[in-house]
Amino acid sequence: MKEYIHSNYQFLILCLLWITVGITAGSIPAIVFILLSVLGLKYKVLYEELFLGFALILVLSDSRYHGLAFAANVKTIYIALLSLFIFFDRKNFGAVNKLIYLFVPFLILALFLIVKSEDWQTCFQKTLSYILLFFIVPSYVVKVYQLRGTRFFRDIVFLFSLILLAGIIFKLIGSNIAYLADRYRGILGNPNGLGLFCTLYFLLLFVIQEYYPVLFSKWEKIYLYGLIIFSVILSGSRNTIMSIIAFLIFMRLYKYSPFVGFFVLIILSLVYQVLFENFGLIAASLGLGEYFRVDTLKNGSGRDVAWNFAWTHIQDNFYLGKGFAYDEFLMHNVQTQQKLNDLGHQGNVHNSYLTLWLNTGIIGLFLFARGFLLSFIKASKNTRIAFPVMFTVLFSANFESWMTASLNPITIQLLMILTILTSPEFNEQKNESTLPVY
Repeated sequence: MKEYIHSNYQFLILCLLWITVGITAGSIPAIVFILLSVLGLKYKVLYEELFLGFALILVLSDSRYHGLAFAANVKTIYIALLSLFIFFDRKNFGAVNKLIYLFVPFLILALFLIVKSEDWQTCFQKTLSYILLFFIVPSYVVKVYQLRGTRFFRDIVFLFSLILLAGIIFKLIGSNIAYLADRYRGILGNPNGLGLFCTLYFLLLFVIQEYYPVLFSKWEKIYLYGLIIFSVILSGSRNTIMSIIAFLIFMRLYKYSPFVGFFVLIILSLVYQVLFENFGLIAASLGLGEYFRVDTLKNGSGRDVAWNFAWTHIQDNFYLGKGFAYDEFLMHNVQTQQKLNDLGHQGNVHNSYLTLWLNTGIIGLFLFARGFLLSFIKASKNTRIAFPVMFTVLFSANFESWMTASLNPITIQLLMILTILTSPEFNEQKNESTLPVY
């Protein structure tokens, strides 16, 4: 950590200045200052700082602290600038990364559905940002790796560790920033958001370590994994705890036998709902009922209410939905919020698949699933960890709608993982046998 701070102190100071200006001067001065900084970083050809600055802004935009409101406003302009840099500098960035091609049918459909939207302006903005994220993340990850090598991955990992460490520091000093309704959230927007961030961060760290085993020392690994696990425990996120445990089990099985691992994965996929329904009984028998809030498991912390509500409206647009943000249009109007609140639910649909279905119809859900599965099938030819990562992501997305959103600190990590697993720049030298041969 000391070495990272010493090597990147100028970038970290710049990030602190962004936050300081935002808190003290307000959104407009902060946005102007950040955008001028972004242009300055591009002028100096500092692609790593450009990309990591964007990742940090996405984290800050998830916060509910009023002083960081500028981040939610600046992120849409930031992603547009990153895209323009690629567009006008094609010679440096090379060909478009092939990962986006797997999702092109889905993205084209999403663009078409803008005309059906109840709020076409919001729908257009969210659709465009989703497309741009699939465009810029693989491009910048590959480009920065070509310039910086594995040092880039160390910088990503340690920057994210600083984000978790900052939340713990706020907790230690007794700041309310780190809490929401008496649950720990770090500097993220809510405890479940922190849990999701930790889930994808855990997977990203594991993938990087799998590809570059000597990149981190023994004590660095202890620090990094310890920080993630400690943050997860503090958040009390059941989804994250179960996701990480499932991932570690499948990693063990896949190292023993890919065939056995894949077979167990399929079986668990079919029976996981039964396991989840009995999770409360298991937790209570271990004396962890209060920690895991088993009293809320009966109705999934209000998720059943949201799922039933979404399923009812899916029937109105079964094959083709009404575009991105249609779920927000339904869930966040005053009348619906009051109705769902009376039934014990607050928030969104809490299920990425239902949200996709609601927004893009079953056709959109199929096209997204096609791109997602093809990505991991391609990745499985490069490494055995592909399917354990895939299952963990699918499990996590079953209880939250993060996969349908673009400008959050979760989806960007998934695309970073997929870029590493599928791009030839990271896999040309890998000769690992990934599937059983008979």
